[in-house]
Amino acid sequence: MWKVIRASVIGTSHAHSGQPCQDDCRADVVGGADGQEFLVCIVSDGAGSAQEGGTGAALACSTARASIAASLSRSKKLAESDVESWIADVRSVISAAAEANELSDRDYACTLLGAVVGNGAAVFFQIGDGSIVVSSGSALGVVFWPDAGPYANMTYFVTEEDALSHLHVSITHTQVDELALFTDGIQRLALSFEQLTPHYPFFEPMLNVLRKRSPDECAALDQQLALFLESTAINERTDDDKTLVLATRRMS
Repeated sequence: MWKVIRASVIGTSHAHSGQPCQDDCRADVVGGADGQEFLVCIVSDGAGSAQEGGTGAALACSTARASIAASLSRSKKLAESDVESWIADVRSVISAAAEANELSDRDYACTLLGAVVGNGAAVFFQIGDGSIVVSSGSALGVVFWPDAGPYANMTYFVTEEDALSHLHVSITHTQVDELALFTDGIQRLALSFEQLTPHYPFFEPMLNVLRKRSPDECAALDQQLALFLESTAINERTDDDKTLVLATRRMS
């Protein structure tokens, strides 16, 4: 049984300027067509330069989650074409919101990362920065390195016309038993950019706590995760909004 915690918290830069948090996430277990259960995790970061970036992130997460659930209700075997369909649904919903508010899609710009994990198989996808870290057995590994684009302080967004050209998809037929998804606000803490690996001391203490809990005990840990992401120790190293989803089906 999956044990999942998640939190999105405002960065100090947005708090000081009176702006809301522009990150969002979803993480829960979804039933499939044959009764199999899938862990579905979605993370999005609204562009700081976008007028409605936070709204875009929320729409991206809720739409992707609904689209994935619809796909799983029809078939237990997912393909890259399914991922492209989820992206199309996200883009369509954001475009409709932009049109209704007489804005452009760019006003809702956001990244999008997702994981759909079943028994012996998983699908991962990403547009933009942030990252997904997974464990199959005892070793943590990075699925996609943050896609920051060719210039400093730049990334790609699901709202761009050529979004599919920046879509990364990985379909694996191994047993994934732990994973983390996070936005760029903590990627410098969670990843070793010199070694191109996860920064193990960042993840292990939190995963170790999660392994010892039952699924029913996890809801109370969401607030503890939020407090950690809002702590002085974290804010001294990053002033950006921060989102982290952690999940394990290991027992300590």
